[in-house]
Amino acid sequence: METNKIELTPEQKGVLVALSEETGESVSALIDQVLDTLQERMRAARPSGKEDSCAANDTAKPVWEKIIEAGHRIPEEELKDLPTDMAANVDHYAYGLPKRFP
Repeated sequence: METNKIELTPEQKGVLVALSEETGESVSALIDQVLDTLQERMRAARPSGKEDSCAANDTAKPVWEKIIEAGHRIPEEELKDLPTDMAANVDHYAYGLPKRFP
């Protein structure tokens, strides 16, 4: 095995040591797992030249499902503070124009 010097921040070193202690795995094993996961994600995100880009995205969630999931992560106390006339006065809230419907 070839040894390379990689500089890590103190925070990165701390995270690796803490994870190593929690899991009982060596720092090298943890780095291997992270690199494997990163490689899989990069391959999944990269469009292959063999498939149509639409066909490659068939397994991805539709945008409306992602929006619904994001909405479920908003805390109730923040939802209560949202204006009730948002759709009617979207230009007011988005661009600061006068409200169309008071």
